[in-house]
Amino acid sequence: MNENKYPLVSDSRDPRFLTLRSLQTPQGRSRTGLYVIEGIRHVVRAIEHQAPIESVFLDPSVLSNPFGQKLARRLRKRGVPGIRLSRQLYRQLTLAAQPQGIGAIVRQQWIPLANIQVAPDSFWLAVESIESPGNLGTIIRTAEAAGVTGALVLSPDCDPYVPATVRATMGLLFSQKLIRCSPHEFTNWAKSNRVAVVASSPAGLMDYRALPYRFPAVLLIGSEKRGLSDQLLEAADFVVRIPMHGDCDSINAAVTSGVLLFEMASQRKGY
Repeated sequence: MNENKYPLVSDSRDPRFLTLRSLQTPQGRSRTGLYVIEGIRHVVRAIEHQAPIESVFLDPSVLSNPFGQKLARRLRKRGVPGIRLSRQLYRQLTLAAQPQGIGAIVRQQWIPLANIQVAPDSFWLAVESIESPGNLGTIIRTAEAAGVTGALVLSPDCDPYVPATVRATMGLLFSQKLIRCSPHEFTNWAKSNRVAVVASSPAGLMDYRALPYRFPAVLLIGSEKRGLSDQLLEAADFVVRIPMHGDCDSINAAVTSGVLLFEMASQRKGY
């Protein structure tokens, strides 16, 4: 393979490897505005959506997939910087049980709230303090499937660029509009654009199926443990619940999102 033109890094103290490791931490991602993706699917999706790839990293010892090898050559020919990692160093980075041997550093893409255009039929998701990276990734993936216009992230501890979250999106992170703002900014945005705010809570007074949703609309999903903050619950126009059977009094935040997003999508499209 011609990717051997990339320099080999085998020392864990090498600054290039330390940069990769730092992007696995919130501090490193916040300081640089970068994040890490890994695997053929994610790199392909990043290219398809013209995500700003800063560099690539490879482990030729496990990059055996012909398409993956072609992808590495394509990136190198495009002039994308890169390194080869020893198998030991690559193993320290990967979350995959069976690593594919290719990953990339990508620049985060946040859209300023002031730049968002709210169409009459637009359909938004807003998340606050989702603790589980896997849940957050699944929620983003589900939002894409339901046709959500964009996702608003309302708390600094909710990070869509955590490696486990990126992995859980299955490569769909790149096609979502992501907006970070405070709950106060969100509330002002919803009011000024006449966006109907629908909050999910086990204590909601209305069955989610009984509400005739109006658009533009945004679904609010809160922490798995604590739910939504009082500030956001008070900002909601409607607070809905999903009826439970048996001894169950709540369900996973990602499952809740899926049920409500597809109900809203169904009413939006009239079927």
